[in-house]
Amino acid sequence: MIDTAVILKRFEEPDEVRTFDKGRFEIVRIGGMSIGRATYEPGWKWSEHVGPSAGQTHCLAPRLGRFGTRDGGDANRRRSSLNGRHPVLHPGGAAR
Repeated sequence: MIDTAVILKRFEEPDEVRTFDKGRFEIVRIGGMSIGRATYEPGWKWSEHVGPSAGQTHCLAPRLGRFGTRDGGDANRRRSSLNGRHPVLHPGGAAR
């Protein structure tokens, strides 16, 4: 017999919250993984609000996510759309 357990976590009760200029990042930990939800205020830009303090020109964090905006947002980024990004370093250290 296989022993299974269901663990339910919600971003409304995160394990950790990180706040920053024009944004908030909620983290839940489940099954040895950390999963985050970022919320950004209008005008937030990684290159202005994170990059300089991290000493980076590009975000190198891999991610898998879902687009969502409070007002329905851009037609190309529908609420049910998934996105993924795995930065690749190219000669000279530039990320794309």
